[in-house]
Amino acid sequence: MDFLQNLCKKILSIVAHTALTITGAFTMLLSLGGFLSGQLIGGGIVLLLGFVMTAIGTRSLWYPGYKEKQAEKKQLQNIKSTSLESNTAQPVTDFAQDSYQKAVSDFNALNGIIRQLQDQELAEQLKKMQGIALRMINYMKEHPDKITIADQFINYYQDRALSLSEQFLEFEQMGISTPEVSAIKIKTKHTLESFDEAYEAQFSRMLTDKMLEVESELKVAQQIMSDAGIQNTSEPHRAASRQEAAQQPSATTSAVQFSRRMLTDKILEVESELKQIMSDAGIQNTSEPHRAASRQEAAQQPSATTSAGRELPDITLENNPFSIDRPFDIGEPADDYSCRSRQKKHRRPRGRFQK
Repeated sequence: MDFLQNLCKKILSIVAHTALTITGAFTMLLSLGGFLSGQLIGGGIVLLLGFVMTAIGTRSLWYPGYKEKQAEKKQLQNIKSTSLESNTAQPVTDFAQDSYQKAVSDFNALNGIIRQLQDQELAEQLKKMQGIALRMINYMKEHPDKITIADQFINYYQDRALSLSEQFLEFEQMGISTPEVSAIKIKTKHTLESFDEAYEAQFSRMLTDKMLEVESELKVAQQIMSDAGIQNTSEPHRAASRQEAAQQPSATTSAVQFSRRMLTDKILEVESELKQIMSDAGIQNTSEPHRAASRQEAAQQPSATTSAGRELPDITLENNPFSIDRPFDIGEPADDYSCRSRQKKHRRPRGRFQK
């Protein structure tokens, strides 16, 4: 449905412009009769009316080109060189004035080269660079104290751009298309492709103080609104606040973590002092955790006897005097073994664990 509507609009527009063009041309022809009959005023009015109708009818043919030329003319507008006026108590230095004059001169010279270039790709790139340079030069004019920061832009980037563009234009005007010349032209275009990024970086350096000043003013304004109980409820502000809160821990969490660290350090310090005191007094810690730790340490480390390389003897039933399976001693009947008690004269079997 939309396609049909657009098609109908285009057809009606073409028909209307064609009708206006034909009517305007016919009206201008009629004005000749007025001139020939001596009616100069009437003929002039009819001629003007026909010209307007023809211009409106043929607008789609000539207006796009006219608009493009006007935009190009506005974009490539030269800058008038003027004397700088300081907006601070300090006067404008000769260095700043000379640097500004060079920036304006190179800018205007580069505009002249762009108008003569036949390579449209390079011309568009240079126009983009000139747009950034125009803003920088206007900023220099308003803030002469920032010209020293733009010294690299003035004396290197813009100067190199002008020199490379002049060489490229010379090769074009020579009309030589050898492989060597073509390679040089391609390298020149490739080099200038990234100059707009360098221009922007230099402009950003000039605006550093301004951005810091604005950021400081924003923080003061937000603090005043926060003290007054006013919160920014816009969605971008809430999203930025949530992101900042996610990246930075809260004050409560930070305080708790700090308290835990302080408490842990204090506990370790007290424990170290207690160990030192017990060690100086020759007291061993017999608490269950300490014993368990000692047993674990002893299990992990070999004994002194083993570490010295001594071998333990093999224990058998014959040389083990503490075997639980040891039978009664031979030659000593159980009934003849007297009890240790001197008062009772009874006899009892000898125990298995007694010698």
